Amino acid sequence: GDALDNANTIIDMERSLGIYWEPQLQEWVLGKRAVVEAMNFIYFWLDFPLIVVVGLWMYFARRHEYTVARDALLLSGALSLIIYNLFPVMPPRLLPGGEFVGTIEEYSDLSYQAQSMQAFVNPYAAVPSLHFGWAVILGGAIVLTMRHPLARAFGLALPWLQMASIVFTANHYILDAFAGLIVCLAGVALAGAMQRWVYPWVRTRAGAAT
Repeated sequence: GDALDNANTIIDMERSLGIYWEPQLQEWVLGKRAVVEAMNFIYFWLDFPLIVVVGLWMYFARRHEYTVARDALLLSGALSLIIYNLFPVMPPRLLPGGEFVGTIEEYSDLSYQAQSMQAFVNPYAAVPSLHFGWAVILGGAIVLTMRHPLARAFGLALPWLQMASIVFTANHYILDAFAGLIVCLAGVALAGAMQRWVYPWVRTRAGAAT
């Protein structure tokens, strides 16, 4: 009940801002199966799987940047867990009116909501959208650590691709992306603070102990 009430609050806010475009966007994409498949692919494969791949490369090739990106992801995730608990939000695909179609579940065999994953997934964790926020962190890491122009172009495009996918797949509202951006920028700021103050203090204390 709280998740539905909060979802209606998000929708009312978007209507007041003139950005409640989700119904029209989903209606458009449902008529284009190739776009649906592309959005499903982006939503699933360009999130956790891509984080793992890029993270492994950064761990061995750019260790300092890896540490900053890792901390930013973990800290923004921790902040998001608090918000999910305090402000549960029903995603569009679960709204009782049946206006939206969860394209991941409808057209794909791969889903974070699969039976084997349900024990680890909160279906009402719509705000903030870490799919978008983490795409900003990951895209920024790619741009800053990779030299190939195609890799950098992909890093720049990644947040926009995820922005499209979270809306077209009916997993998030537009405002969820802005919330995800704020939370993840806070994670980046906290990760920078750890580099400047926390880790030097730990190294000093460890040196004194030995």
